[in-house]
Amino acid sequence: MIGRFLNDMDGYLQQRTALAEYARERAREHGFGDCEVAINAADDAESGSIYLTVTGTSAEAGDDGQVGRGNRVNGLITPWRPMSLEAAAGKNPISHVGKIYNILAKRVAETLVTDLPEVSAAQCLFVSRIGAPVSMPELVHLKLATNDGVSLEQLRERGAEIVSDHLGRIPDMVAELVAGEIQVY
Repeated sequence: MIGRFLNDMDGYLQQRTALAEYARERAREHGFGDCEVAINAADDAESGSIYLTVTGTSAEAGDDGQVGRGNRVNGLITPWRPMSLEAAAGKNPISHVGKIYNILAKRVAETLVTDLPEVSAAQCLFVSRIGAPVSMPELVHLKLATNDGVSLEQLRERGAEIVSDHLGRIPDMVAELVAGEIQVY
């Protein structure tokens, strides 16, 4: 929301509530009666920490994409294959989920292929939720190619263990990032 159009915190909270209700109404109209709507989910109104902008864009907060969108953590631009448009270089190594999840996904996929002989190729996708800890992604999606027709169900438990292990090691990975020990492009 643009700060100059709001009088005070109460006005902001009223607008946020009205916007959430508007989104719920539109969702109901399209068959999503049981949906959860969060507007500016990282707000902490009690402490006065809310999401306002001056211009209406994120550019004023330094989120203007200056590091370039072609710098993938695996060094490749991969048309026709899943990839993030996040550039990991130059992003905050402690809290930027685009940076952390890209490196984490690469590591998980590599581990799946090296530790599970039945897996010939792996893709990993993490989706964050604003306001949630980086160690608790909203979604983890694995896509595996297996050797000799091994069913994915046979790999589900071991795959989940690998993901869980890597999620538990995020603090160590963040420390490596801060120390400059991980190449991000």
